[in-house]
Amino acid sequence: MKLYKILLIAAAVMMTVSCSENFLDRIPTDALSSPTFWKTEKDADEALTGCYRQLYSPYRPEEMWFWDTASDDAFCYHNNKDYRAIGNGTMAASGVSVHNYFTYRQIRTCNEYLKKENTIHFSTEAKRNQYRAEVRMIRAMALFFRVHVYGDFPFSEDVYKTIDESMVPRVDKATLLKYIKKEMEDVIQYLPAKAEAGRITSGAAQAFLVRVCMYMGEYDEAVKVAKQIMDSGNYSMPNLSYEESFLKKNEYNSEVILSFEHNKAGGFQMWVFEYLPNGAYGGWSSIVPTRSLLDTYETKNGLTIDEDSTYDPENPFINRDPRLRATIVYPGQKWDKYADETKYPHGYPSIIKGSGDYWSDADNATHTGMSFKKFYADPNEYPDLQSCDRNFPILRYAEVLLSYAEAKIELNDIDQSVYSAINQVRKRAGMPDVDQVKYATQSKLRELVRRERRVEFAFEGLRRLDIQRWGIMKDVMPETIYHMNGTILNTKNAEGDFNVKLTFDKSDIEEVRHFTENKNELLPVPQTVIDVDPKITQNPGY
Repeated sequence: MKLYKILLIAAAVMMTVSCSENFLDRIPTDALSSPTFWKTEKDADEALTGCYRQLYSPYRPEEMWFWDTASDDAFCYHNNKDYRAIGNGTMAASGVSVHNYFTYRQIRTCNEYLKKENTIHFSTEAKRNQYRAEVRMIRAMALFFRVHVYGDFPFSEDVYKTIDESMVPRVDKATLLKYIKKEMEDVIQYLPAKAEAGRITSGAAQAFLVRVCMYMGEYDEAVKVAKQIMDSGNYSMPNLSYEESFLKKNEYNSEVILSFEHNKAGGFQMWVFEYLPNGAYGGWSSIVPTRSLLDTYETKNGLTIDEDSTYDPENPFINRDPRLRATIVYPGQKWDKYADETKYPHGYPSIIKGSGDYWSDADNATHTGMSFKKFYADPNEYPDLQSCDRNFPILRYAEVLLSYAEAKIELNDIDQSVYSAINQVRKRAGMPDVDQVKYATQSKLRELVRRERRVEFAFEGLRRLDIQRWGIMKDVMPETIYHMNGTILNTKNAEGDFNVKLTFDKSDIEEVRHFTENKNELLPVPQTVIDVDPKITQNPGY
């Protein structure tokens, strides 16, 4: 934590690290000049903190949560967020107010550090190299997200000093991915195995390299690096339930490899209130799960809902993978304020018209009948829901395990280690081991590991990355968002929640999402960017 709580020295950082709102970041007028800065190791510490600050977008929790609405996992009702437009395929080059990721300031900040730090005398060269490696990884993370979102992107290691210099074209995606991979392979050697919370370690660099290799389809390399992490013994699945693993009090558990350190003490407060249900909290229900996500969870027997004869579509929340209840608040669930039967005699009343949580009661009510609760399953951890904080696990061990298994499956190198890796994730979730007879082939195991990734990482902003690299966006994104209707019964199930009797009316539609192949895989480049730099080209179809 300490210096690297992302929030520290915020005012100083804004002065010492170049930061501008314009594309490719013109030289700011309030920057300290090189003669007065870049002198001491303390200056390097402050500048490094400024580089860590660049993880704020997109890796802060509330942004990654919204990013799930750009996939088939979640829905955002509020048009002003513009994430809804990404989800339904209507985004356009003009008027895009969703976070403009076609920015260069994060990369420029890191470039400036790497250009200027050589004037500083460090106590040891090892420390200098470690700082440089941390900055290079932050830059690689910023660039990788932009490649994922836009494909080609203008990139250089230079710090442009004039407007004319900054007028550069986009670099092709393949070249950028090779650069990112090479950078990650190199920085690992300079990083420590352990560090202060929130700082990049060699394990974090390896885990991010695994993510990059999976995106590139370089499965041999992904297996090799993931195995190194697994053999290191530095990380493990925690002796916690899935729900407990995401509570604030456990945010430094044994599977967290790298987290975004979110602390309101330095002005980095977050507004959890926005994501909570309307009725009991007056929340905005800004991000809500889709029926498609709900249907993905297996039953407790380890079967899909289509395979398990005990599954009841009218009462779909019982006897399911425990990750369902840990991630989603559904009708009839007794959770926090909704557990008070004197006020809420039917638990979460989202299918009861007039309750304040029914979709037509208010814009702020859930429009799918469900809400997310993962990360804030215990709201009592946040005394002020409108000004609180919590970390976000950017990289965790479960991803390493599932990536290892997936890469081995794609190589058709199926052995016991594949099952072991998946079972470690399922065991923490409270699910049975993989049926090795049923899941014995490449195609069946691919189906399993993709389902496992979806439910394991729900509400963590990874789904769009996965469906993009799997090439299935055209199949899953044109989904229909339905309202949920039915009755909450007076009987309770084994979890203590109320049973429900749902009715499914296919005409009761909130939104029909569309997807244009060879267009909506990427976001449009904002027209304002093209207006500034005519060398920047638009993505196909926009």
